[in-house]
Amino acid sequence: MTAAALFAGLATLDIVQLIDRLPAPNEKVAALDFAVCAGGPATNAAVAFARCGGAPTVVTALPRHELADLVRADLSRCGVGVLEAASYDGPPVTASIMVTRSTGDRAVVSPSGVATGGALAPTVEAPLEGVGAVLIDGYFPEVALPLAARARDAGIPVILDAGSHKPHTDTVVAACDIAVVSDDFAPPGTGGSPAAVLAYLAGLGVTAAVMTRGAAPALWRAGASSGEVAIPPVSPVVDTLGAGDFFHGAFTWRLASLGRDDARLPQDIAFAAAVVAESLGSFGTRAWLG
Repeated sequence: MTAAALFAGLATLDIVQLIDRLPAPNEKVAALDFAVCAGGPATNAAVAFARCGGAPTVVTALPRHELADLVRADLSRCGVGVLEAASYDGPPVTASIMVTRSTGDRAVVSPSGVATGGALAPTVEAPLEGVGAVLIDGYFPEVALPLAARARDAGIPVILDAGSHKPHTDTVVAACDIAVVSDDFAPPGTGGSPAAVLAYLAGLGVTAAVMTRGAAPALWRAGASSGEVAIPPVSPVVDTLGAGDFFHGAFTWRLASLGRDDARLPQDIAFAAAVVAESLGSFGTRAWLG
């Protein structure tokens, strides 16, 4: 049976430019390549989940706007379903992204703060039948938090994708069973120390946590057990855009398809890291899909 999962959070329209270098003030540079596709943490995670062979659905808010059709069409091509649980006015949240060719580093400008809590009124409830895992990314909490509560009541593991700490993050963390965070995740009082961050997550009720650190070993903690997992080297790294999101999607696929087993956590991390390695050798968030 094909593993299924729900990915609740942000769906953006990404405009990605490959450049030799970032422009100086008042300077125009020519792009070497460009791409237009759907983006957002939960959305890119769903794309990776589909790449692993799963059946993902993004649960999000999208506006009634012609540009949102580009988001829907791209996700359909990637094998990702979309459940529009709410709507908002104007164009879709749009990200402008520049990727530097020599390093693969990316610079992102996006008004994603509009999706961190407001007056959204969800009109559709996502069905949980056949769902093996739920991932939330902290955006559109009016949609994600009720879904997370229903999933936990049904015994479905809820995974947090957190790249950075935001004012509403503590509420989102407390709604999850497993947190997957980056080393940029630095709640107040932790100083970004991995040990302090993992302890913070446990203090909010998370029962297992993973910290990704780029090419450095990933750290994990589950109850009294902890450890690290080596990340496979990649050379050259063409583009890091979406790498963390793809990790979350592949990790979610392991839980949705095999069930949650904290004793297997290092193997789940290693699998997700291997999927990410495939994505780093090409420009954009779609070329690696084949």
